[in-house]
Amino acid sequence: MRAGANSNRLLVADTATASLPVREGSGREEKVALASGKAPQRLATERWGGQATKLFSEGWLSVPTKFLRSYAVLKPPLSPGEALFVLQLMTFKWDEAEPFPSYGRVAKAMGVTDKMARRYAQSLQKKGYLTRKYQKRAPNRFDLTRLFDAFAQERIGTVSEGNG
Repeated sequence: MRAGANSNRLLVADTATASLPVREGSGREEKVALASGKAPQRLATERWGGQATKLFSEGWLSVPTKFLRSYAVLKPPLSPGEALFVLQLMTFKWDEAEPFPSYGRVAKAMGVTDKMARRYAQSLQKKGYLTRKYQKRAPNRFDLTRLFDAFAQERIGTVSEGNG
């Protein structure tokens, strides 16, 4: 997502509303007590410090915490390089359509070769998490539906739950 022209007061909305379990089966709940019923908002500068405007000047990425805590314990697990490849693809996902950056663009952002970026995509495809849709004279489209379906399954453990 792109930061607006006036990003001096960039707000970060929390996703927690009313009462949500912190961890499934933990018995603990996080209460958000607001009279308005809206999710609380915090200034990014409070969370990231005085350089937030510069940090967010090229945009920002909303990543499910479950992704960050669970990629290494999926069956089969993602390597750190594969996880970073997915995060780079996510920076090109703006709506329901599949992202379609070139391997060169992803590789440059990751600091790896084009060949290595292709290897990450091939590995993710072999694991059943990624579908590459070939296009004539255009970069592949990358479908991550199966990966996010794996994260959505209730039986997945997370490192923070002691399963890693």
